Amino acid sequence: MTDKVLQLCMSSGKGGMEIYVDRAIEDLKEEGWEVIGICLENTKVEAYMQLNGVAYKAFKSNLAALANVLGIRRWLIDQGVKVVHCHKSSDLRLSALLKCLMPNINVLYTDHVGGRRTKKSPYHRFAYGKVDRVLSISQATHQRNVSNLPVPPKHVICLPHGVNISTYRPCHDAQAIRAKRDALGVPDGAVVIGLPGRVTPGKGQDVWVKALLALNPALDFYALSIGGTDYASGGVESFYAELQGLIVGTLLEGKISFLGHRSDLAEILPVLDMVCIPSENEAFGLTIIESMACGMPIIGSNTGSLPELVDSASGVLVGPHDIDAWATAMGTMVRDDTGRQAMGRAARARVEQHFSNKKHVKRLIELYRGAV
Repeated sequence: MTDKVLQLCMSSGKGGMEIYVDRAIEDLKEEGWEVIGICLENTKVEAYMQLNGVAYKAFKSNLAALANVLGIRRWLIDQGVKVVHCHKSSDLRLSALLKCLMPNINVLYTDHVGGRRTKKSPYHRFAYGKVDRVLSISQATHQRNVSNLPVPPKHVICLPHGVNISTYRPCHDAQAIRAKRDALGVPDGAVVIGLPGRVTPGKGQDVWVKALLALNPALDFYALSIGGTDYASGGVESFYAELQGLIVGTLLEGKISFLGHRSDLAEILPVLDMVCIPSENEAFGLTIIESMACGMPIIGSNTGSLPELVDSASGVLVGPHDIDAWATAMGTMVRDDTGRQAMGRAARARVEQHFSNKKHVKRLIELYRGAV
């Protein structure tokens, strides 16, 4: 009998949580698991489920799903599903009811946010009391989960995300690199400083732009922002406008491009020279390990999960709001070709050892099967 799991993600967002669901489905199917899904209508998650060819049910709202809990129960019984994997805290309302109706199912919840707020109200004790395992995506969020959630510490498991190291890999073809850079509008010979991520205040593009403005104008660099700049692609349009206001009329105007959302990130990352991650509180950051897998040295914030991902061999960590430190780190890396390349090789090796999707999905399946 085929192993089956329900991926439950009632999110309307367009960020890392939703991407994780997409990739988890792919990885689980590759391991022989059958996946079915529950999501909201007209969302990224629904699109991912369609692309992956899984059977799913989509609802107009969380309330509509709760109202149909008996129908969902019948569906899960018919499908022979014994594992429910939730991804959003509000999913726990539905999973808790399902657990009441189907006591033998194994319910796992991945906390993709790692919030700092204590959740120990009667409702939270009920909802989390129906969860068999809480999965934390970093040591930083694991500590918060143990402190803030009404769950026995032994039931909180640290399971970092993984990246497909065959899809995300370095490029050593100079001709292909030059062709891609030409397509992106990068001047010949420039050292390329990238920042992958939706253009939102939490991702720190304002710190990045201010640090770029502080660089010596004589440095031969070019900066690329890769991520949505409008609401439709997950960006914040007013914040993007503020960034443009900082740049217009400066020398940086000819040295930076905002590419917007791109579907070819795995082809863009390997042609950069370094990647900046100025997020102040990254719960994990898939783009970090994607960049490292592509052989990119990292300049990142010394907060959140980044110190767990980036060691001294693979990058440099600075204060998230320290513009002078950001400018110094970028300037030093622009000038040091040899050191930059050595850090890139170390970054790739670190991902291969600790953050491959194969390691992640192997442990996830063990937890689906009830392993401690």
